[in-house]
Amino acid sequence: MVGMAAPQENDPIKKLATDQNRNQVVDELSAAVSRGQLTLEEFEERSTQAWNARHLDTLISLIADVNDNPHHLLGQAFPGAYNLPTAHHFPAPEVFDAQSAVARVRRQITGNPTGSKLSFSLLGGASRKGNWLVPQSHTSIAIMGGSELDLRDALLESNHIEISAFCVMGGMEIIVPEGVRVICDGVGVMGGFEQTIDKKATIQPGMLPDDAPVVRVQGIAFMGGVSVITKPRA
Repeated sequence: MVGMAAPQENDPIKKLATDQNRNQVVDELSAAVSRGQLTLEEFEERSTQAWNARHLDTLISLIADVNDNPHHLLGQAFPGAYNLPTAHHFPAPEVFDAQSAVARVRRQITGNPTGSKLSFSLLGGASRKGNWLVPQSHTSIAIMGGSELDLRDALLESNHIEISAFCVMGGMEIIVPEGVRVICDGVGVMGGFEQTIDKKATIQPGMLPDDAPVVRVQGIAFMGGVSVITKPRA
């Protein structure tokens, strides 16, 4: 009878992966998205494979083309093959959703400074949506009319966008994608200046990392309304 060969001490193929190992690999995949090595779709596919992986060799193969030394990455963080998983290192599913959303927004940042710095409506409507260029600073004015700024598919100049909103006897809606931290500093005078989250949104502000992209909205709504709303992508 032929006996089974004993596994080598440093042979990753024979080592079972821990939740800590999986978390480390998913973090590296997320970093690869930020570096432009992976698309969001590739990140989602590989992260799913990572959380379903049983052995270290599977995890190593998922980051071998985005990290110069994947063995070292896992070995440095987790020297033992059979360390017990630590619960607080296992991110909840919604944390992955937040990381994916932030990574997708970062891929919209182009550094292109040529976007229009002004949108204006008078007794009518103005709309900016789709892949329009958003400069680091944009001013939107609506006088007895309506204005819509949809940033969900926009190309952003910077990780930090400033929007100055001035609405007089009209309405303005600013739509921000999930994965963006919104700071709303507007004032309503006989009107409203509000920040809301769409009921279909699944990512709350507290789930976002500290370095998430920021959209800051300031201005005045006089006898009118400015609404800043976080919505899922269409």
